[in-house]
Amino acid sequence: MQGFPGYSPLNKVNRDRTSFSLYFDSEIDFTKKWLLTTAFRFENYSDFGNTINTKIATRFKVSSKTNLRTSFSTGFRAPSLAQIYYNLKFTNYIDNKPVESFLIANNNPITNSFGIKQLKEEKAINYSLGISHKANKNFQFFIDSYYIFIKDRIILSGNFDASSIDPNVQNVQFFANGVNTSTYGLDFKINWCKKFSTSKLFFNFTGNFNKMKVTRINNKNLDLETFFGAREQYFLRASAPKHKLILNAIYSNKNLSISSSLTRYSNLELLDWQIYKPLSDFDNSPEKRISASIDKYVAKYTLDCHFSYKLSKNYSIQIGVNNLFNTYPTQQGENTDSGGLWDAVQMGSNGAFYYSKFSVNF
Repeated sequence: MQGFPGYSPLNKVNRDRTSFSLYFDSEIDFTKKWLLTTAFRFENYSDFGNTINTKIATRFKVSSKTNLRTSFSTGFRAPSLAQIYYNLKFTNYIDNKPVESFLIANNNPITNSFGIKQLKEEKAINYSLGISHKANKNFQFFIDSYYIFIKDRIILSGNFDASSIDPNVQNVQFFANGVNTSTYGLDFKINWCKKFSTSKLFFNFTGNFNKMKVTRINNKNLDLETFFGAREQYFLRASAPKHKLILNAIYSNKNLSISSSLTRYSNLELLDWQIYKPLSDFDNSPEKRISASIDKYVAKYTLDCHFSYKLSKNYSIQIGVNNLFNTYPTQQGENTDSGGLWDAVQMGSNGAFYYSKFSVNF
């Protein structure tokens, strides 16, 4: 069933934005081994003002096969037009119960009455340190570590009581520069390739490790749990999963190509709607309530396989499967955000997908 009532003339908005930017970039080889890069960017947005960002990066050749690199930069993300002006009344389902809600625009006086100011840009500070090494013509690897601090991240608030504002609406939500976060991470990529007389075998192993922390919540005088409570914090941290690992293997010759990809998705935890139920349902124990509310998704693997064959110069066929073993996320109860068997986690919930393709190229 569809709980969206559609758009009314009251939702109509005609807004535009113009931006102007200047960008300067330089690269200087001080020596044969040392490269220095600098960048400067000025940007003006008609609806929220100016921003200035810089970058400095360097690369040092330890040897003909090994490079060290590091960088420091600042960045920004402008609030979108939708985040500033979008407004809509809709039916929201909270713990499987229909609730009439109102998503109010940032420039609406109601938003201002909650103490929410005009949206401004998200600001970021980024550090990175990496190494690359080519052992021989067949083997090479890359490792990069990073730290990202984001100030004034734009979030969608929780549901505030709106009964005094509109008798036909129970809750209101709005966008706000709500939180600061810091993220530590590590990326790596390992390549191995072997060429034979008429064929080639290639292996690629890539991965990412993350740890995100919510360092500040800018709720001002608003109730913290309603503005951006524990449940929303769990979802935000889940947007940067602890890890993701991918192993690819490809064999090919003149006409044939066979590839497979094994992916590991990390475990994660989310809070379901039980976190807002009365303590009396859990023997008046906050510990029992949060324990019942945590939905644990264990680490899972998926395997994709693809086969293609070139029949002639102009014709080829391909068959394949994504998620060969029909793997699904860990099944949860009925209190998830969607009210279904699981939340919208990274690995998806569509199961196996089989396909075939016939190509003609003239």
